[in-house]
Amino acid sequence: MSTSHEDLRRHPGHLIRRAQQVHYWLWNAEVSPEVTSPQFAVLYALRAEKNIDQKTLGERVSLDRSTTAEVVARLKARGLVQRIRDPKDARRNLLRLTPAGLRTAERLIPRAVRMNRLLVSVLSECEQAELLRMLNLVVHADERLRRQRQADPNGGRDDHAEAG
Repeated sequence: MSTSHEDLRRHPGHLIRRAQQVHYWLWNAEVSPEVTSPQFAVLYALRAEKNIDQKTLGERVSLDRSTTAEVVARLKARGLVQRIRDPKDARRNLLRLTPAGLRTAERLIPRAVRMNRLLVSVLSECEQAELLRMLNLVVHADERLRRQRQADPNGGRDDHAEAG
């Protein structure tokens, strides 16, 4: 008979949560205790694409609307991101890195690369590629499922059907 600990090691959700805990610990130890991984993703995206609106930014870094707003507000308060009025549409604000935001992103990029290498260092190169391939399959399946559920909120279920 297996123990609950051994049994949990066969549950993907549990292992993904544990892997996230490992990532969180490594991030704080190796990259930055001040800039979170989602904040870094925003800085990284704004480094690559200047003057984008908050909705687009959230889509680029896979954050929901409220999380994106919170992350941007924190980065703005720290002087790393600025909002500017869209010259083509005065109702819309665009986001860009400040010089301090760019310096922070540039400083953290090599640390994040090193941390990611460390995170998967127990795997061979082939296994690392396979891990990324499989994680991308899971992420893309989730994105597809979300789109389907948005198109059909009942997800094909008949909520009024009698239980059998």
